[in-house]
Amino acid sequence: MKNLILIVAFLSVVAWAIPKPMESITNYNVMMLHGALGSDKGFKPDNSIPEATYGSYEGSGHIGKYGDHKDRVTYWLSQNVFEEPDWSDTKNAVRASSIYAWRSFTNPANSSKNNAEELGDRTWNKDGNFGKRRALIEEAQEVKARFVIDENDTSLDLYGQSALEKMRQNPDLYRQLASRYILIGHSMGGVVSREYVQGNFYNGDVDKIITLDSPH
Repeated sequence: MKNLILIVAFLSVVAWAIPKPMESITNYNVMMLHGALGSDKGFKPDNSIPEATYGSYEGSGHIGKYGDHKDRVTYWLSQNVFEEPDWSDTKNAVRASSIYAWRSFTNPANSSKNNAEELGDRTWNKDGNFGKRRALIEEAQEVKARFVIDENDTSLDLYGQSALEKMRQNPDLYRQLASRYILIGHSMGGVVSREYVQGNFYNGDVDKIITLDSPH
């Protein structure tokens, strides 16, 4: 019996000590969430703002563009972790990149609870005060959504919200979109991430949260 206990203990130690491979990142949306930057950097109400896939509004509080800010953490992750190419076209970068850091919160200086709702509550912006923008977690999917109507005519392809709605009607197509999330938040962005997974509107879709200098 004593030998059996020793063997079990030894195997347990060995199993714990052997490095485990990180799970595949191809099935994840990796989201960068910035800290508080002041209300002047935020996203102001405007019911004419187009959806995320148009790439026409980032807000001045975003954490880093995709190709032209080489001193930003977004670029470092893109090159060194995900080994992506240098993106010259912003729209294609957002569509193809593993990272989603497209826009600022509506008011970075506001409460983290409000920003958490904006991050993950699917009913955020139900009144259309911010145009066609959606919760950030939905936007991370919609910028990558493409629905092919005719394989011989790419001009008929649907993108963004219209593509996402079509794909939701077809489970096989919808499963092709990443629906799990890794959240990387700096300062208030980390608090916002935690507020989301602890909130009553959490959808159980976050597998990892990484926070940097966040005042929890």
